Amino acid sequence: MHPSVAVRQRLGLQVLFDFNDATEAIRFAAAERFRVLELNLGNLEFGRQLVRARDRQRIRREARRLGVTLAVHAIEGPSFFIPSNRARRAAVRDIKQLLDRAADAGISNVVMHLGFEMHYGLEGRGVYPHEIYPEEYETPLFDALAELKEHARGRARLCIENVGGFRFEFSHRVMNRLLGGPLGLCLDVGHVFVLPGKERADELAFFERHLRHVHHSHVHDNHGARDEHLVPGQGTIRFLPVLRLLARTDALLVLEVRPVKAALAGRDWFERRAAPRL
Repeated sequence: MHPSVAVRQRLGLQVLFDFNDATEAIRFAAAERFRVLELNLGNLEFGRQLVRARDRQRIRREARRLGVTLAVHAIEGPSFFIPSNRARRAAVRDIKQLLDRAADAGISNVVMHLGFEMHYGLEGRGVYPHEIYPEEYETPLFDALAELKEHARGRARLCIENVGGFRFEFSHRVMNRLLGGPLGLCLDVGHVFVLPGKERADELAFFERHLRHVHHSHVHDNHGARDEHLVPGQGTIRFLPVLRLLARTDALLVLEVRPVKAALAGRDWFERRAAPRL
C-alpha cells in the first residue's frame, strides 16, 4: 500500500465546540470523508453524553454505521506531578472511568496528558520540585501508569501526548519501562516543533525509538515560537519527514485545528501538498 493511501485511511479531525452532540459530529466527519473523529472533552456536552449509557450506545451505533473510528481527548488539567496521593488517585480514577465509558461507546483511543508541575524561580534560574525530591515523583508516576495500563486492557488504547511533564527525564524512564499493549503514545507534531533544536531532536528520537508504540497523532502547524494550532502549511513546520514516519505506524492522524472549517482546509492541504509527495 502506498504511504499516502495508508495515511489517508487514518486521517481525521478533532471537534471541540462546533457540535454539542457527538452523533452530529460523527455524521459530519463521515459526510466530509474523514475516517477518524476525535472528540475533545473540553466540550462539556460530549463528556455528559459519555456519562449516559443510552448516549454511549447511540454514539457506538452511529460510528459503526458510518465507518468512523472514534477517539477521545481527556480533559486537560489533572496532573500526575502533584505531590499528593489524593490528587494522583483522583487523576487515575478519572482516566479509568473514561476508559470504561470509551469502551462502551466504541472509542478506540483515549488521549491523555500527564499534566504540569510547579516551576519556581531560584537564584535566577528555574527549579522543579521533582529535582529536589525525586523519590516523591518517579515511583508514583510509574504506579499510576501501570495501574492505568492494566485497566485499559480490553477497553481502549491509552495514548500519552508529548506535552508538559511528558518531557521530564524520569517520565521517559517510566515510559521506557511501561509502553506496550494498551499503553502507547500520541505524537503531537506541533508540540515537537516549538522546541529548540536539541530538545526537538531528542523528542523526535524518543518517538523513533518507540515508533511501534505510536498509535495516535495530532497534526497542526506553528512558526516555532508557540503552540498556534494552525492549518498545516500556514506555519513553518516541514511535515513530510514526520508524515513519512507516521505512515510506518498504525497511528490515527488527527488534524487538531479548529473550527471544523480549518480541518477541511487541512484535509485539502494534505490532498494537494502532502499526499503526492509521500
